Amino acid sequence: MPQFNFSTSVAAGGTSLPLSTWQFRFPPKASLLELMVNATATGVVMNLTTGAESIVQAEAPVAAGGTAGVLPARLTSEPIVDKVDPGEEIVLTLRNTSGGAITVNGVAILTYS
Repeated sequence: MPQFNFSTSVAAGGTSLPLSTWQFRFPPKASLLELMVNATATGVVMNLTTGAESIVQAEAPVAAGGTAGVLPARLTSEPIVDKVDPGEEIVLTLRNTSGGAITVNGVAILTYS
């Protein structure tokens, strides 16, 4: 069950692709993806795609209230869940719409089916 934890600072007006360095962003087997994210302040929006499918689109807001470096947990964050076929790229795009840097914390988990 591959897991990728991240905590990244997104500059004012900037964009981040935190899963771009994950070796399992192209799953080798059919998998269930669970993604939990939070931000330290309001102003971050996200898009999530798996292959050709938009799972979270239209720059949905990322939940605020997180603490920098503290990963979201199932008790406080509703996971985004999707079935991913082998070889489909998982792309998470974060964009900061505010005037200051914001930290985004996340956990991505793949469970092979």
